[in-house]
Amino acid sequence: MRLLLGLLFLLALTTNSSATYCLCRDGIGEKDLQTSIDYACGVLKDCTPIHDKGPCYQPNTVKSHCDWAVNTYFQRSGQISGSCDFSGTATTNPNPPSTVVSGCIYPSSLGSAGTTSSGTQTFPGPPALGPTGVFDPSGNNGASSLFISITLPLGFSVIAFL
Repeated sequence: MRLLLGLLFLLALTTNSSATYCLCRDGIGEKDLQTSIDYACGVLKDCTPIHDKGPCYQPNTVKSHCDWAVNTYFQRSGQISGSCDFSGTATTNPNPPSTVVSGCIYPSSLGSAGTTSSGTQTFPGPPALGPTGVFDPSGNNGASSLFISITLPLGFSVIAFL
């Protein structure tokens, strides 16, 4: 019985491993999108994929380039809550943008972003809470962390008393 309850508890704590992308919002002005690109690329130090002849240059729109820049920043930040805000120009999404062309890679985790072929980290580290310096409580990571922080001790207490 203890084993069954323990397994059920562990199953309840597991979350799906679906991808999370950071994408620029529709309807935002090009000037604000460009500001987000400039910030992300300034921290990333390498936005060559969205430069002319880069694998993510097409479609050649500010929105498309913004999607790539903020998503790469978000992934290299370790998907820290608040690192996909960019003063309200970006938000998280479970799907990559529909405009991705063949050869353009949109990382969906830290493991697929921010390393060179030798495996060295290329990202110097994120600012504490992303480009706005504000905590964004609407991020998915905060809610799951709260859930885990409450259920983990409770679950182990139940198992210990069985």
